[in-house]
Amino acid sequence: MNAREVALACLLDLSESNVSIASVVDNAFKQATLRGRERRLANALVYGVVRWQQQLDWVLGHFINPRFRLDAKHRAILRLGAFQLLHLDGIPSHAAIFETVQLAKGSRKTTGFINAVLRSVQRKGTELTYPSLETYPIEHISFSLSYPKWLVKRWLDTRGPSWTLAFCKASNQVAPFTFRTNSLLTNRDKLCQSLKANGLSAKPSKISPDGIVVENPSITADDAVSGSKDEISLIDLVNRPDVYVQDESAMLVPYLLMPESPELVVDLCAAPGGKTTHIACMMGNSGKIIAADISEKKLNVLQENCKRIGVQNVETRTVDATKSDLSFINAADAVLIDAPCSGFGTLRRHPDIRWNKTSDQLRSLSALQDRLLKNAAPHIKPGSILVYSTCTIEPTENEAIINRFLKKFPMFTVEHVSNFLPDIPQSAMTSKGFLQTFPHQHGVDGMFAARLRRI
Repeated sequence: MNAREVALACLLDLSESNVSIASVVDNAFKQATLRGRERRLANALVYGVVRWQQQLDWVLGHFINPRFRLDAKHRAILRLGAFQLLHLDGIPSHAAIFETVQLAKGSRKTTGFINAVLRSVQRKGTELTYPSLETYPIEHISFSLSYPKWLVKRWLDTRGPSWTLAFCKASNQVAPFTFRTNSLLTNRDKLCQSLKANGLSAKPSKISPDGIVVENPSITADDAVSGSKDEISLIDLVNRPDVYVQDESAMLVPYLLMPESPELVVDLCAAPGGKTTHIACMMGNSGKIIAADISEKKLNVLQENCKRIGVQNVETRTVDATKSDLSFINAADAVLIDAPCSGFGTLRRHPDIRWNKTSDQLRSLSALQDRLLKNAAPHIKPGSILVYSTCTIEPTENEAIINRFLKKFPMFTVEHVSNFLPDIPQSAMTSKGFLQTFPHQHGVDGMFAARLRRI
């Protein structure tokens, strides 16, 4: 299979199930023998079509009779072709059209139809006028930047047009590769030098003390990057014991737990282990961490991650933290609830999230987040720390959750994040002392965190 055939298979899988784009692409790459440029192209096609599908359908709709019903396969083929014509400058238009038409493998009538539509997109697609931003802001942003209308309306109502435009544009950018230094084995300067020696343009993160940003935007797994001495592939890099793949914003959360060197930390929603392993590194493998999660399968992944990077002070427990007996946390010096959330802060890395969430799901997530905090709070001993975090930008999952919690549990008080993250931008701290990052303001994933102390 070539890159476009693999991409089409992935898009069809995504249209028929609720699995994540990352898992679909990973499975496809395990089965297909793509390397180098073909692998990069397949990855770019799948993520690009999913990211831009609302815009692509809007453009294609101008050249397809509305009475004509497309099946899933032919719609996916047309989206693939339109994405290449509108967003991939490195592919000549004639090659993009020819190779895409070959995917149809049907009658002359079908291939002729696809060819004609894509030729029209080539000639006129960039000349189309989107609805006016001033008159129809929802439609303008939804069609031009490819977001569901309900989300655009939600953000316009709560944040306004300037914020919504900036956030949507930034969340359509492909995120850089970022890694956390495994301080059990090395330090950031040495790791940067090691990566540079292997041909990667690595630089320290501006927002995370442990983070490294790799500037090669086109590299993907198994894609060799030539260096002066050696060659390194990303898949080799992510399997190195001295690095952990993680967004810079996620690396900030453990610093809200750690300044008092706790002996026992509990991570109640721990899998697959990004923050757990970071906490272990900051503790220097001393003390103890209890990593709990509802998914035994994901806890197995956490254990593998611990083993890979040399973490030895983690005990795992399969626990539903919304209703299980959490009395085991009453000896903890610090408790982390990295809550399940909508994930809207991670749209750069997970473009499919925008199509897979509904307003009803947001309400369900808020209720689940409330239950997590309510079930944990009575068991946290006086003087101990509770950190609540998410990877979303939704106030209903962030500030509103904490405000309700503080009313129900007045024995907790907020400790301002600036006391524990002195080097982060002022714009990443809310007036109430919470941490909130945005991709358009800080160049990292959107995330939220609150540090609370039981008094």
